[in-house]
Amino acid sequence: MKSQEFLEKLSSHLKNAIASSISVATSLHHKQVTIVHLLYGISSEKGSVAYDILQKFSLDHETIFTTLSLTKKDIKGQSQNITTTIPELDAESKRALEKGILAAYERSHTYVGTEHLLYGIADLDISADIFDTFDIDIEALVDHIESFFQNMERFPEVEDVSEMMEQIQEITGEDPSRPLQTPSKIPTKKQKTPSAKKTKNINSRKQKQATALDMFAVDLTDKYVQATIDPVIGREKEITRLMQILCRKTKNNPVLVGEPGVGKTAIAEGLAKRIIEGNVPDVLKRKQILSLDLTLMIAGTIYRGEFESRLKQVIQEIEQHPDVIVFIDELHTIIGAGSNQGTMDAANILKPALARGTLRCIGATTIDEYTKYIQSDPALERRFQAISVDEPSRDDAITILRGLKTYYEQFHSVTITDEAIVAAVDLSMKYIHETYLPDKAIDLMDEAAAAKTLIRKQSPDEKKYHKLLDQLDDIQDHKEEAIMEEHFDEATKWKKKELAIEKKIVLQKASLADVQQDLQKEVVDTTDIANVLSNRLSISPDVLLQNTWQRLDTLHEKLATHLVGQDTAIARVVDSLRQSYLRPEQKTRPRSSLLFVGPSGVGKTTLASILAEQLYHSHQALIRLDMSEFSESHGTSKLLGSPAGYIGHGERNLFTEQIRKRPHSIVLFDEIDKAHPDVRKLLLQILDDGVLTDSKG
Repeated sequence: MKSQEFLEKLSSHLKNAIASSISVATSLHHKQVTIVHLLYGISSEKGSVAYDILQKFSLDHETIFTTLSLTKKDIKGQSQNITTTIPELDAESKRALEKGILAAYERSHTYVGTEHLLYGIADLDISADIFDTFDIDIEALVDHIESFFQNMERFPEVEDVSEMMEQIQEITGEDPSRPLQTPSKIPTKKQKTPSAKKTKNINSRKQKQATALDMFAVDLTDKYVQATIDPVIGREKEITRLMQILCRKTKNNPVLVGEPGVGKTAIAEGLAKRIIEGNVPDVLKRKQILSLDLTLMIAGTIYRGEFESRLKQVIQEIEQHPDVIVFIDELHTIIGAGSNQGTMDAANILKPALARGTLRCIGATTIDEYTKYIQSDPALERRFQAISVDEPSRDDAITILRGLKTYYEQFHSVTITDEAIVAAVDLSMKYIHETYLPDKAIDLMDEAAAAKTLIRKQSPDEKKYHKLLDQLDDIQDHKEEAIMEEHFDEATKWKKKELAIEKKIVLQKASLADVQQDLQKEVVDTTDIANVLSNRLSISPDVLLQNTWQRLDTLHEKLATHLVGQDTAIARVVDSLRQSYLRPEQKTRPRSSLLFVGPSGVGKTTLASILAEQLYHSHQALIRLDMSEFSESHGTSKLLGSPAGYIGHGERNLFTEQIRKRPHSIVLFDEIDKAHPDVRKLLLQILDDGVLTDSKG
């Protein structure tokens, strides 16, 4: 293997990191590149794996540079005389690079990245003192790197190890089999004899269990996670049923089935909250509910078998921890997930573990998806027990919103009245039919509160707080620019300014919190709820809030003003509407069905148009269909859409799309006598049930 071929195996991030370490050594007039310089280069390479790992341990290039600049005279082999030669890697740095290359080879990786170099650095005996300087637990750092190695994709075997070792010697000038010389002195807080725990070789350490679950799952029973989740109210029956199934000996895998927005995910989160509080049977105490992210597991799996390897590792970890219960939101996504030609999908990989009972799983999916994907696979369906999650009633929805009220008030810094909660439920039930309670009512309440925050004026304290944030952004930009241009003295000055402004921000934020408690909060009432719904449905808020009988009392007068000479017809229309509102409401049937009969030009179409304007305060509330265009039998396809197998099947047709967008409107079938008999037969279904099934079902 030639030197050029070998260098091509170094990732671009690693090349940049080594170049940065040489650059900083040159700027500080050091003759050799030490481990600390390499750490500086790694921590400067944003986007690399090692950079992200060091960030999790709160170690950045600025901290390392400060250590280098303050202790440069103490580094072994460094001369205080200024030198212009390019620094070389010292013995420790070369050995760290060797160990990183070997780590890549042992794991069958066809590249050497920053994570391998960081692993090699941590494997050195002197690394314990180096990382102790930066208050980093080397054991935790190594575990984190090993976890990444165990969860990353695998590649084909690389060249023979003898060629690799020869190339290491060619690049570094060191014999990998030769023992190291006396380690060079590294600046530390204080000299101490490394403990056996920290300085033992990584390869001789007992590898801890992989943490694939930490990477691909979220612990819902974690107190910090629960703090970000809204409470679950009014679902005691479903949660009790969920616990009953989980406590079964066999088929203890419940799946929550319900329409979107009824609270399936919230039920699983509610069970997690009960586990934290200890309000569960003894068999469920100390259990963990982990929400598995399948999309994250699939992401980046470009080679065959990678997804299966990740999922199998997750299953193995779960089997080793019997207290773990997996929650898979949108359970139907396991069908076909990660499946390529010649590979299995997630469902088939999970089936054996579910059958053995070594994996307990909670699923959540919609009714349509459950029927289409889960029930169509009997082997998968028999491993789950379905729990029906119905839409809550009006009273239950109001109770749920009252329970959530405090959380939304704190988030938006507003006050939500009880009348607004009732209006959100009632108006959403009446006018929003695409989604379900309590989701649609919560949306109205949340958006109304958000609208109130937009009109609230900023106080002087808030303006000062945001001004400080802008100043902090400018200082950080200048600091980064100075570091990129290697003006490290200037960067140090900006760093001091950054620390000073951050202290001011903390004080101002605390002061702002005290002031906001004393401020008069905006109030969200029924008018705000109506305004939000008005913008969504293009209906006047007056229509939403006005009493129906008040509108009907003035309807005759308003219609007669616009349509002169048709008092009898107007009176019959108003009487028909009054009778329809006196009858018990039927959700599916039209409110009223009227047939206007008369010669051309007497005002039939005009009356329908004025009626829509007066009832819904919008001329767009009239959906007009010219039935003379439906004089042929195939005209039914214009109303229902093209049947399967014909051009246009699956596309939304004009009529049902208009009804879907504006369910509260008047439909005018103009010139109905000119329509084909087959088309008129469709009206029987519309007039009787208020339902029309198009070609899409």
